[in-house]
Amino acid sequence: MKFRGKKTMNPLQSVVEKIAKHEEKTKDDIIKESLEAYLLSKKNEFLKEKFETLSKYNVSSAQELKNLIKKGKISDHPAWEDCIEAQNIDSEINQINNDLRIVRKN
Repeated sequence: MKFRGKKTMNPLQSVVEKIAKHEEKTKDDIIKESLEAYLLSKKNEFLKEKFETLSKYNVSSAQELKNLIKKGKISDHPAWEDCIEAQNIDSEINQINNDLRIVRKN
């Protein structure tokens, strides 16, 4: 049996509406702030992972690690895998930074 009339609100929409009312903000502002907080949290996770990967070699970037490998100052295994991992993390961080610019602009 279908009910007609008042449309029920999604539970998440209800929470957003309640918070917006309590904080005296628009629902869009709450969603924007939530999205920004989420992206910053993900960025921090990636930065931590990158730091853990690169600190094994006492470097701060994938390029530094690549240079050490090329110069033969460290063994290429597992350093190449770690270098690729750091580069992949950099790509993720760049995408998050792009997303943050969009969120903050609107």
